[in-house]
Amino acid sequence: MDILEGSSLATNLFERYSANSRNWKFLISVNQLNGNFYDAIVSNPNEVWQLKIDSIYKPNPFIVGTKVDVDPVKFNDNTHMPFGYRKLDPKKIGKILSSIGENEDENAISSYIASMISSTKPEIPTPNNSYAYGPFLFTQINPIKVDEYQKKISDKLANRIKDKLRLLYTGYG
Repeated sequence: MDILEGSSLATNLFERYSANSRNWKFLISVNQLNGNFYDAIVSNPNEVWQLKIDSIYKPNPFIVGTKVDVDPVKFNDNTHMPFGYRKLDPKKIGKILSSIGENEDENAISSYIASMISSTKPEIPTPNNSYAYGPFLFTQINPIKVDEYQKKISDKLANRIKDKLRLLYTGYG
């Protein structure tokens, strides 16, 4: 089992996404399993990656992950918009922003932007364009409850984060 971290994990997942940008899911549990960091699943119709995130409350969390031998169908929830990069049309965004008044209903604006983004299919990003990426589905349900195999992987990933944090911060537990 190869555990990847940081930029090597991001690069690997981006290369896989670039090979096929259809039907990706990014599920993050907001409940910490046994008080140890946060669990996430990144999946597509062909594979599942299990991630461990040190914090969901900071802009650059430390993330480790590995590809797991789990049936991707277990995470195939078509009730939510798939994860991906969606190209933004600067003219449409400009119109939205210029039409916002001081008393504009925030929910109406959010709804309009969400409908514009959801009507755009995920694609592989190219240079010199603007993209929105997501959605990241945050849930109370921990996706790692599937089986003992995933629980063991979760523990290994948590230990990797703890080891990394001990190296970075000498006073860390």
